[in-house]
Amino acid sequence: MYIFRYLLLVNVVLLFAFCTPKGTPDLLPELSFCDSAVVMFYKTPGNPRFFKMVKIYDKTELATIANAANQPARLTERSCTTQGKIYYYGDKGEVYVLYFTYDAACKSISFIKTGEKYEVDLPDAVYEILEKRQKLAYEPASR
Repeated sequence: MYIFRYLLLVNVVLLFAFCTPKGTPDLLPELSFCDSAVVMFYKTPGNPRFFKMVKIYDKTELATIANAANQPARLTERSCTTQGKIYYYGDKGEVYVLYFTYDAACKSISFIKTGEKYEVDLPDAVYEILEKRQKLAYEPASR
């Protein structure tokens, strides 16, 4: 009887050790169908009230960011301060939102899917796109 319990315990430990996912990939496959995006750079991190923005139509840049967002994502419990967000626009009026931060401790892209907040590491290629685009950003016209 003790051997049976021991083997059961070992199997459960091995199951959790080797079958726990390192992240869930492809949570936002819809991004690959989007044809444009708007990037908002907050003037004050964490505060979306004042921002500069820039539009992206370049398919390569859109795909680079989308591919990064679709890397294996992990549920996040960190409270990282976002420095901006990206609105991806689908061809049927859909809008998908990504948040980003450059902070060394939290350098990531995050998004909300089915009520859960996920994040992936911010790749250097995406960081470079955002840096390039930030130099082109402008304040939206006031009404």
